[in-house]
Amino acid sequence: MQASIGIGILGCGVVGGGVAQRLLAKEPHVYGVDHTVHAIAVRSLATERAEGIPRSLLIDSANALLADHRIDLVVETMGGTTLAAEFVERALERGCHVVTANKALIGSQGPRLHALAARRGLSLRYEAAVGGALPILRTVDEALAGDPIESFVGVLNGTCNAILSAMEQGGSFEEALADAQRAGFAEADPSEDIDGVDSAHKLAILVQRAFGAAAITPRLRYRGIRGIDGDALRRYSKRGYRMKLLAAARRDEDGIAAEVAPALVPREHPLGALEGAQNGVLLRARDAGELYLRGVGAGRPATSSAILGDIADVLRGIVARTQRNDRIDGFAPILDIRPIFPDTLAIWNDGFLTSPATQLDAAHSSSAH
Repeated sequence: MQASIGIGILGCGVVGGGVAQRLLAKEPHVYGVDHTVHAIAVRSLATERAEGIPRSLLIDSANALLADHRIDLVVETMGGTTLAAEFVERALERGCHVVTANKALIGSQGPRLHALAARRGLSLRYEAAVGGALPILRTVDEALAGDPIESFVGVLNGTCNAILSAMEQGGSFEEALADAQRAGFAEADPSEDIDGVDSAHKLAILVQRAFGAAAITPRLRYRGIRGIDGDALRRYSKRGYRMKLLAAARRDEDGIAAEVAPALVPREHPLGALEGAQNGVLLRARDAGELYLRGVGAGRPATSSAILGDIADVLRGIVARTQRNDRIDGFAPILDIRPIFPDTLAIWNDGFLTSPATQLDAAHSSSAH
């Protein structure tokens, strides 16, 4: 009979606390595998934690958690890259499977960590790092496992989409950002979101998994929405186009082109219909054609849902002695990643960049005379 599978959690903030609560509830209809949370490493034992988390599980030493040989699976929810990279690497070296939502870590070091996991015969999962509750990586790895992906484009940052949606209704960028912060969509320091860094991390991860390429965030060109002119945005909106921060990539005979940039999308386009903090992605595969995923891409419930799904997969894989991560044999080295967007604001329609937005203004000006 399979012994209870041991779990350790690094971090017990909003997301980590929510994950711990669900794991401690031991919902058999969700997991179907006996598991035990042995330790939760936190920075301070004095901080109040979520209801239902026994203080006896809390420790203030990640080193002690990583040395605990009862633990088979480490869940990293602490964020950041320096310490997180060290702890994830040590967990894998020690023979533990790892689940994380750390987009910055996987975007910058995913290929290296996957190579380590593969050598050790372990799982490294991070569905929550790309689209929150959207099963983007599962779709790539499972539904499209035998069908080469040719391109994808998505709105992968709910904060930016919420800001742009609010600006359409009137007001400045600064006012929309303040509203997003009050609503909990934006961080106190929103730089990573509004400057495109967050979307670039997610784009790098998708290029890694969809194309099997060793892409990392520093090799991508990205732009954000900081300083977008509200009057121009509303002018384009009246003409049937909505501004979206797009993360797009395609693979062809010349290699890989990938980039994050704002673009105009027709209102009737699936990505143009996204409101508020919604995320969406269009995947185009050789045989299946176009698949569209849409839903909540950020926040505690969405992130926790994806983390728990990855945990359930790992638990079942341990029992079955198989791991889905074994399908990743390695990432092909790439010499260069080309930009995909022009330097000026352009229109995205059915997967093709068409005329620059300035032509819309020119056409409108001509028709007005």
